[in-house]
Parts: sequence; structure tokens; C-alpha cells
Amino acid sequence: MFTVLRRLKQKGVAILYISHRMEEIFQIADRVTVLRDGLYISTLNTAETNRSELIHLMVGRGLSGIYPQRTAETGEVVLKVKDLCSNYVKNVSFELGKGEILGLGGLVGAGRTETVRAIFGADPLTGGEIFLNGKPLRIRSPKEAIRHGIGLIPEDRKRHGVLQGLSLKVNVTFACLPALSKRQWIEAGKENCIVKEQITNLQIKTPSESQLVKNLSGGNQQKVVLAKWLATKCNVLIFDEPTRGIDVGAKQEIHKLMRSLAEQGKSIIMISSEMPELLGMSDRIVVMHEGQVMGELNPRDATQETVLAMASNL
Repeated sequence: MFTVLRRLKQKGVAILYISHRMEEIFQIADRVTVLRDGLYISTLNTAETNRSELIHLMVGRGLSGIYPQRTAETGEVVLKVKDLCSNYVKNVSFELGKGEILGLGGLVGAGRTETVRAIFGADPLTGGEIFLNGKPLRIRSPKEAIRHGIGLIPEDRKRHGVLQGLSLKVNVTFACLPALSKRQWIEAGKENCIVKEQITNLQIKTPSESQLVKNLSGGNQQKVVLAKWLATKCNVLIFDEPTRGIDVGAKQEIHKLMRSLAEQGKSIIMISSEMPELLGMSDRIVVMHEGQVMGELNPRDATQETVLAMASNL
């Protein structure tokens, strides 16, 4: 695509290129204009600026502390996966501790998403075992996973994470309706209480709880997906590409929320194709290649090169 853009530029075509990806901006753009909260902030020559300055203009603060630091120790093992097999993965094993963010690294097609879908009951298992708090589980459907306190924030939130044509309220509470229902009626007081609590705690920016989710920004839609699972009081959260398609400021908010949840004792599995995010957010990294686990890395000692080498089976 960049080759085509450069060819068009040589022919005198003017190009307006919109992107959240810093590497793309510096690779393709001659000038960059920053907007924030609907307002014009600044226009700079890309050759005369850097990533840190752009982030400062975009979010109103500097680059320091872009990934929140861990302050609590990992607790006992909450989730254990042993020799997990499906049509897409083979003999995957790992453990997840209380209060831990476990990163799943690998290239596209490595089997990371397929692994968590099998844990969540969205794909059938062909072998292996899953243990939750030391007890064996046989999860045959997402409904069973939810009942056991497991939530999945999917990679494609628009297709699989939210009901775009329905309100924020419906999206937050539809996964926990049995707890809000008496016979066949939803208890409106309980429902409103949960929705207001999640809007406040996650700082969801919305004019009202009746706002259609499709009208919210990408970052706020991602918060709605998270709010849905927190409303079910789940203790194991799976984030598949948690910051894909959202701006830099919203990324930092999601990162802070994830670290805060871990500090509260939630256990998190995070899939990320963004190497800085994988290294900056994970307490441990499990690297996969072609449906298998290749090894485990400590992010404090690992580099992008070591992760990619393991992910490529080099």
C-alpha cells in the first residue's frame, strides 16, 4: 500500500492519511496534524518531530509512564491449562496466577486466539484439561465459561464484543441478566445501579446510558465490553488485542484499567501483536508458534528480537 501511495505522490496526488499507528505516520507522512477532543492542536513536519512529542500533543501528557507499573505480587495459580488440544492448537500448557497479566505472544496464525476460544468454550476441545482454582473443568460453551467466572474481550469487538444497535445499558447487563431477573422480569433498580457503577468506575464517556454503542468511540466501546464482564463478577479476563483500533490516549486508559484489575486480584490473559504492549504490560510471556507453546519469557529480560525469534521458531 505504501508503494502505491508513494507512486501517487510522485504523480502529484495530494493524500490525506489518517492513522493511529505511529510507525505508519513517520514512514509515509510529510506533515502530521494532531486533533484532540474535536479540536485542532498542531501541525508539524514529521522530520522535525518524534513519537514522544506527538503522544504529548495527542493525549495532553508526556510519554513517561506509558505502561503502568506492577505493584503487587502474583498469587496462587487460578487457571491451569494442561495439554490443551483443539482443531487448531496442540498440547498447549500454561498457568495463570491471581493478580497476574499473562501475555500470549506469537505471529499471526500462531494459535493464540484459538487457544483462548477453546478455554472459553467457543471452540470444541479435542483433548487436554482445564483447572480452575485446582478443580477440573469441562467447558463446553461460553455460557458455562461465564458461569465459572471467565470473560472474553474478543479481538473484533464490533462483530463479537458488543451489540452495536442497542444501548450501553443493554450491552453492560445482558451477560448477567439471570442475576438481575426475578421470574421473567428484570429488576430495573439493580440494572440501573450496575450500569451507573460501571460507567463511573471505567470512566465511560457517554451522554447517557441509553446511548447506542455504535455511536461511542472505539475506546469507549472497548470499555463497554469490559464492563459487561465485570458486571458478571468474573475473576479470569481474557483480552484479545485489547487496544486494537483505538487512539493513544484510550490505549493508556485501557492499560491502566487492566493493571488496576490485576492489582484487585483479577487474573488476565492478554493477546497482543504490538510488541511494546506485550513487553510493557505482561508479567510473564508465553510464546506460541503454529499452535504450540515454544517457551516462556520474563518481559524484564526479553527483547522484541528474542520474542520474535521464539515466535518464528528460530
